[in-house]
Amino acid sequence: MQRELPFNGQRDWRIVRYVLAGIVGFAVLAQVLVYLSLVALVDRPYAAAMVGAALISLLMGVPLIVVAAMQFRRAQRLRNQINHVVAHDATTGCVTGRGLVQHVNGLERRRQRGAEELHGALIHLRINNLDDVGAAFGPEWSDELLQFVASTISTSVRRDDVVARTGPASFDVLLVGATEADAEQVCTRLTKALTSSHFAADGSKVDLAFSVGGALFDGSVDLEQLRRTAASEAVAVAATQSVGFVRLPSA
Repeated sequence: MQRELPFNGQRDWRIVRYVLAGIVGFAVLAQVLVYLSLVALVDRPYAAAMVGAALISLLMGVPLIVVAAMQFRRAQRLRNQINHVVAHDATTGCVTGRGLVQHVNGLERRRQRGAEELHGALIHLRINNLDDVGAAFGPEWSDELLQFVASTISTSVRRDDVVARTGPASFDVLLVGATEADAEQVCTRLTKALTSSHFAADGSKVDLAFSVGGALFDGSVDLEQLRRTAASEAVAVAATQSVGFVRLPSA
């Protein structure tokens, strides 16, 4: 159910007065300009009408166009800000699941226009003890742990890789253009960074428990299939454990 906006009588009547004043002012100014043009060109009424119309268009049209352009630019700026907020997670600053879908859709559109095949990998990571941290120390420490993991992931992957928070305790990393060796290297670096990291909640050391899995893709990017496969292949990571990838068939 949509929420009804309250009626603000004073503000609405002020807008009505501004509109009426603008209409009256425009009509008066138009009459003045036409009169002046007729006086100046009394023996040439057709030319006077043309001059009056040109002056009205210049003096009225240009400000209206400028105001409309400024409002359009403002609306575009606000739309971009809203899209950024919707596409980014407020807690971690990572891309949201919706933002990841939009990114993949953009890749697919470019692929279809350029007939260029896509290849790469998706790494899925899930924090297994996030709820335990929240229950033991409070929900604010769950957010701290999420931010800590997101920061560690972002500093461990390549610059062009997309890090997305796709669940309450899960992250997906999209590696476009990565070979199997590249994906293995990124995943190894990521798991080592997390297993060797030190996180303290309210002064108490917390051992991070997480699972990680991955899947390779060739051709088009079927994001849902990638996420299901990577999540199903996720395993709890030990300190020296390496994680393999499942190759998906080309589209």
